[in-house]
Amino acid sequence: MNSKETKEVKLTCFGCGCELQNTNPSLTGYTPKPIGKDGTVLCQRCYRLQHYGETKEEAVVMPNYKEIFSKSMKKHNLIIYVVDLFAFESSIVRDVHPFIKDNPILVVANKRDVLPKSVDDNKLKQFVFDRLAEEGIHPKEVAIGSAYKNYNIEEILQFVLDNRDGKDVYIIGASSVGKSSLINALLKIYKNETKTMISTSPYPGTTVDTISVPLDNKTKLFDTPGVIVPSSIFASVETNAMKYIIPRTEIKPKTFQLNSKQSLIVGGIARFDFEKTGKTNCTLYVSNEVDVHRCKLSKANSVFESLVSKENIHPISASINSIEKLERHEVVLPETKVDIYISGYCWLSLEGKNQTIVIWAPSGVDVVVRQCKI
Repeated sequence: MNSKETKEVKLTCFGCGCELQNTNPSLTGYTPKPIGKDGTVLCQRCYRLQHYGETKEEAVVMPNYKEIFSKSMKKHNLIIYVVDLFAFESSIVRDVHPFIKDNPILVVANKRDVLPKSVDDNKLKQFVFDRLAEEGIHPKEVAIGSAYKNYNIEEILQFVLDNRDGKDVYIIGASSVGKSSLINALLKIYKNETKTMISTSPYPGTTVDTISVPLDNKTKLFDTPGVIVPSSIFASVETNAMKYIIPRTEIKPKTFQLNSKQSLIVGGIARFDFEKTGKTNCTLYVSNEVDVHRCKLSKANSVFESLVSKENIHPISASINSIEKLERHEVVLPETKVDIYISGYCWLSLEGKNQTIVIWAPSGVDVVVRQCKI
C-alpha cells in the first residue's frame, strides 16, 4: 500500500468507536501504539477502562448525532432503544424520536437488578409502555432486562433475531443506560466469531462514535454514541460524583414520616423541603452510596453548607457549596400518589394531598412530577 492510500485509511478504536491517533494524548482516540492494519486496537482511554477500570476527564469530540441517526434509520432497520429503569426520565432521548418513530422498535428497560426485587416486572413494563406513549413512541415490545446480571438476555436476543428481517440492528440510548454492556451480553450468547468486547464503564460518554459488530456476512449490529441529555444530573456534576450517583447494587428504599417545616438533604447536591404538608409518609429511591440527612427546615441551609464544606456527605460537586448554587422548584402535589423526580438522581414517592414541597437541584436538571413507577 502506498503512502497516499495509507492516509485515506480510517482506523477506529473497537472499544469506543473514535478515530485512532497517536499525536495528542489529551484528545480522544490517542494510543501510544503504532496504528497499523489491526482494527482491534484500543485507544489509551479504553485500554485503561478495560484493564484497570480507570477513566479521567479529557477532551471528547462530540459526534453529529443527527447525521448518524438520519443515515442509519432510512432502511427501516430494527431499533433497540435502551432506557434506564432507575434513571428513566433522564434516559428519554427526545431528539432521536423523529428518526426512529417509524421503525420497528424493541425497548430494553435495562438495570432491572438495581430496583427492588419485590417490584413486579409487568408493572414496570406497563409503566414504560405508558410513558413512551406520552412521548409518541410505540414499541413492538418492551423487555425488562439487566445486562449486568444477564437477566432476560436470551429472550431479548430471540426477539432481535425474530424481528430484524435480515437487516442491520441499531442500538440507541442516552449515556449511561448500559448500551455497550447490553451488546456485550448479547454477543456472548450469539454465534458469531468476534471475541472483542466493546468498552463499558459506569461513566457517561464511553462510546464516542458509532461501533459496528458483524451479525453475519451482510449485516451488522451498531452501537451508537450515548446521547447526553442536558436536563439530566449527568450533565451537571463531575465524573467523580458518578460513583455515588449511579447505583451498582439493588437500591434500598428509604422511608420517612415528615412533618411540615422539615427537610431531606440528598447528598450535597439536592434537597426536599416540606413547607406546608402536615404529616407525610414518603419513600426515597436513590443509590445506596448517596448520603441522606433529615433536619428542621429552619436549619436546613446551615446544615447543608456545613455538610458540604466539611465533605461529610456524598456526593458533592465543586460548583455547589451553598443552597444558593441550586435551583429552586416549588410544586403543589395533586390528590393522588406520585413520584417527584430529580432527573437521573433520585425520586421521592408519596401520596399527594395538595402539599407544597420545594425541591432544590442543580441548575438545568429537570424536576418533574409523574405517575408512580413502582
